[in-house]
Amino acid sequence: MKYRILTLFLLLSFIFYGQDQKKLDSLNQLVQQSKIDENWNALSEIYYSQAKSFYETEDYALALPLLLKIDSLSTTFGIKNSTSVLSILKRAEISKLTFTKESSQVSYSLGKQALKQAEEINSQEIIHSIYVKLADYCQLTKRYDEAKLYVDKGLKYYIDKNNGDEDKISRLYLIESAYYLEQNNPEKGEESRYKAVLYLEGKGNDLAMAKAKYYYGHYLRYDKKEYKKALIFLEDSKKLFQKTNNIEGDVFHRCLRDLAICYDALGNYKNSSNYYKDAYKLKIELNKKANRTVSRNLETQYETEKKKREIELLKSKNEIVEQQKKNQRNILLSAVGFTSITGLFLFFMFRNRQKTNTKLKELDDFKSKLFANISHEFRTPLTLISGPIDKRLHTLDLSEEDKNDFEMIQRNSNRLLNLVDQLLDLSKLESGHLKLKVAEGNLSVLLKSMASAFQHKALQKQIDYSINIEEIDKVWFDKDVIEKTVINLLSNAFKYTPENGKIKFFAAVIGNKLELHIENDSNVLTKEQINNIFNRFYQADENTEGVGIGLSLVKEIVNLSYGSIIVDNTSANTIVFKVYLPILKSQFKPEDLTETSIEIPVIEQKEFIVEKEKEQQPAIDENLPILLVVDDSEDIRAFIKSAFKNNYQVVEASDGEIGVEKAIALVPDIIISDVMMPKLNGFQLSETLKKDERTCHIPIILLTAKTEDADRFIGLETGADDYITKPFKIKALETRVKNLISSRLKLRERYSQELILKPTDITISNFDAQFLEKVNTVIDKNIAEPSFSAEDFSKAVGMSRMQLHRKLKALMGLSATEFVRSQRLKLAADLLKKSDANVSEIGYAVGFNDHSYFAKCFKEMYGCSLFRIHI
Repeated sequence: MKYRILTLFLLLSFIFYGQDQKKLDSLNQLVQQSKIDENWNALSEIYYSQAKSFYETEDYALALPLLLKIDSLSTTFGIKNSTSVLSILKRAEISKLTFTKESSQVSYSLGKQALKQAEEINSQEIIHSIYVKLADYCQLTKRYDEAKLYVDKGLKYYIDKNNGDEDKISRLYLIESAYYLEQNNPEKGEESRYKAVLYLEGKGNDLAMAKAKYYYGHYLRYDKKEYKKALIFLEDSKKLFQKTNNIEGDVFHRCLRDLAICYDALGNYKNSSNYYKDAYKLKIELNKKANRTVSRNLETQYETEKKKREIELLKSKNEIVEQQKKNQRNILLSAVGFTSITGLFLFFMFRNRQKTNTKLKELDDFKSKLFANISHEFRTPLTLISGPIDKRLHTLDLSEEDKNDFEMIQRNSNRLLNLVDQLLDLSKLESGHLKLKVAEGNLSVLLKSMASAFQHKALQKQIDYSINIEEIDKVWFDKDVIEKTVINLLSNAFKYTPENGKIKFFAAVIGNKLELHIENDSNVLTKEQINNIFNRFYQADENTEGVGIGLSLVKEIVNLSYGSIIVDNTSANTIVFKVYLPILKSQFKPEDLTETSIEIPVIEQKEFIVEKEKEQQPAIDENLPILLVVDDSEDIRAFIKSAFKNNYQVVEASDGEIGVEKAIALVPDIIISDVMMPKLNGFQLSETLKKDERTCHIPIILLTAKTEDADRFIGLETGADDYITKPFKIKALETRVKNLISSRLKLRERYSQELILKPTDITISNFDAQFLEKVNTVIDKNIAEPSFSAEDFSKAVGMSRMQLHRKLKALMGLSATEFVRSQRLKLAADLLKKSDANVSEIGYAVGFNDHSYFAKCFKEMYGCSLFRIHI
């Protein structure tokens, strides 16, 4: 009894206070004491308490070994009690988690073993609890008749008991429903699911009711296609999940998905889209949670092994101490010898370290010199690029298109020059050659001029950009330090602030120091990101542009200026960088000062006003193929657009998420996408679209600066049709696009000769094959209906009219209406050749009510009259 009380106390500590060292040591002592006393029942209970705690926190890798120890004790010492039975049942539940055929069979076998032991100890509560589990395992292993036996036993017991077992009763009704559906008795199957709902009425178990209403609503949606009736139960289920705050599980995800499907079937595409998005986001979170669980298990295993090694090390040390007490003389001699050897070892190690430090310094000097030399070498060709470009931009006879091209070249050459300058500054900092040049001047004018330079960028991204700079005159500062700090921090803020976001720039003198605050909307930084954000070459998001040296440079030059910089999240879910710099002459060293005053030209502050325009859906021109360009670089999009605008209708997307939305909405003829983008990268975009029935046929070309074969294989494995590395020749890109478009045209030509669609013969993906099979089924079912319209067609295949139109155009060169008419005419031609029916009868059979219209359409398609072909 004392072991049970102590075990319960430790378990409560385990749950409410965590696994700190003292409680783990106490638990280990209890385990050791049980072994000494040979109290195997108590030891089993301790192991089960630990395993149950790990099971409830989903640490199955730690729970399973403890459960196996209980099984071993039970087998060795003949222990058969509730603990040994529940231990077997827990192992069965862990096996079931993967839901594979093999694991379900293991769960069934363990459940039968647990039932046998429970019957031997005659525990009715455990026996009937096992009936519920076995009914579940039998269903998973398709033993429906056996499952029904356990259901009947369990329902009678728990309904008669009537003591808060609603979850078990609801689960049994659901399994009973599966049994009846397997027996082709849908009426009884539906009745069982509805019984669960009726039983739970007034019981106050909202979570059980939420699940019961979901499963009944799912049956109405999936099996009976009664979408309106299903919506009532699914909406109630969703509200109950929300009421009980159970909105992060798989059942709630499936409820959102079913709601989306119902609304889509009823034509409410807005609600359908919203629920699809919510279901998609929750699915991502569920996957992340699963990944975190795996990581936590691995980390726990690592800590456990580490603890074992520490215990073994401590044990070894204790043995050494005992040995020292027994033989002091030998220990003393060993200590003297060890000290001598250690002294020699430290001497040689010190000498080697000196040599290593000298070599490392030489390598570091060489690296800094290499950076400086490369930076200088880059500046020469960049000068020869930017000089002629600048000269051409000032000529008067320059066309608008050429001007845009030259301005793009100039912007990117300036960007490259800025990167070169940053490398040069880093090399100077490392070598100690970068010196301060502090002089007196008007700092507010300099800050305003730099802040104003970003106003155009703010207007482009529709960012609310506020500038608050106090008057700061006659202060001491290094102009180069201020410029590099402000420009890098503002560039970083504009890079990570989304459209319609906010950026605040504040500057003032507080307590004899300059304070700069740059705050912007963005994703909240994690502790790891905050700790690493100023590290050289570190990037919080590897899919964004840049090389990760800007913030590192800011940190080092601020430190060089005797200042400090910090970054943090704010209560308003924004990110703020705070810079503190000295501004008094006495705060600098004499060698930092220069007597030359700082000349800063006064820049007129202009007020930019731009009306924000809502993005409009581009009008579809059927005469031109649609090309979707997805890239977070505006210059790349403009460059590609200028090359294709004469022969293609070019649509742009600034990131992968927008690209997916536009691809689904417009169903373009081809997509060109960058790989490294925010939100969704090119690999994710390709994988998403290739798995969507509406867009799986669209050719996708990925553009990337990654040249490794592994990245190329990843791109092709996601379903991308081509993979082009940067820099690329625009002519080569045009050729690739033309070839991919031509391959789709050949697909259309092959279809035009077919009476019956053959997906396995004429398509190139499984999703296209599934689409054509669905189209075949819909056409076969409705071809004789004269009222069957393109609108009916699109609803039947589960697409919008635009999506179906674009999909059929891409695969077959026909609109939805033309496709239905062509299928009717092809079937009519076949019947005219093979059937004895007259022309009118055949026309009615294929959906033509008007004989003259039938004859006209037939002649347009086959170039001959109905009478001639019938003769």
